[in-house]
Amino acid sequence: MQYSMLLWPHANARYQQETRNLAVAELRLALQRVAPEASVAIDEAADMPCLAIDCPDRLSERAVAAIRGQSLLYQLFERREDGSLLPVAGRAAAAVGDDLPAILKYKGKTNEMFLQLLLNVALWSSDFWDEAGPLHFYDPMCGRATAPFIALNRGWEAVGADVDRTDLKEAEKFFKRYLEYHRFKHATARASRTCKGGRPAPLTRFDVTAGAGKVSLDLVELDAARSGEAFSKNTFHLIACDLPYGVRHDAQPGQSVPKGGNWLEALLKKALPGWRGILKPGGAVALSFNAQTFKRDRLRGLMADAGFEVLADGPYDGFGHWVEQAITRDIVVGRKVTSGG
Repeated sequence: MQYSMLLWPHANARYQQETRNLAVAELRLALQRVAPEASVAIDEAADMPCLAIDCPDRLSERAVAAIRGQSLLYQLFERREDGSLLPVAGRAAAAVGDDLPAILKYKGKTNEMFLQLLLNVALWSSDFWDEAGPLHFYDPMCGRATAPFIALNRGWEAVGADVDRTDLKEAEKFFKRYLEYHRFKHATARASRTCKGGRPAPLTRFDVTAGAGKVSLDLVELDAARSGEAFSKNTFHLIACDLPYGVRHDAQPGQSVPKGGNWLEALLKKALPGWRGILKPGGAVALSFNAQTFKRDRLRGLMADAGFEVLADGPYDGFGHWVEQAITRDIVVGRKVTSGG
């Protein structure tokens, strides 16, 4: 059977070219799990950005469901012998709202479709890709919570943390207005988590009734390096984070590392062991970064030093892509493979 996956259009023509390679790597990662016999390639003959999927038999319902969750999917078609295209599936429905991650605009915001891809990379690299219940997701440097909003739309329980109180307040204010405008039944509560030395990490919790189910979002004011102090071991199925680029991301290093120099590397040396500790065995962490300022092999080395099984080769070497003159973005992935801390 042959299928065509039409990709979501992008306004930037050069980035549109990059999205085809990203879509190939993302889709191959998913199909390794649900349709390992299928092959994926860029459809060079198509007049629109499109991928060609070939498989011996018709795609299973589980495979179609996996494709519906792909970040760059516009529409999946079955390609017939006469060259006509039969629509098969569109994008998966959002639990809260398709526009939720996109509305809030600010300097340095990462494209929400790329963040959806990042979450997918973590999901399909974990042992929990076929989990029946809601997953627990954590972004330790969430900014104004774009990635946690995407996790909510997947029906997951989401936690976003950041040291920037202003960003968290903006995210909180926006989300509350969004829920009220769309008349979602919800409850808001304020609490805190206690870190080492009794230091509190203030948080705001949203419990939202979305359709027939419920989702929750915690926004926590927390230094990323203290994640292991604020959360219990084996709490999260997935961690995904778009690391500061050092170009437009004016990140605050927090109190755990000194400012200046390569503070991001110093932060990760402190943070990664804690992130591994709060992951469930079989969980995965996916980190995107600027490869012009942080080399992929170095970041993979830091992950290995922290006890992660670093995933490389195949699709994992296919996520590097141009964003703008000063940013070439890439992704590294690690798994927690033992039940140890």
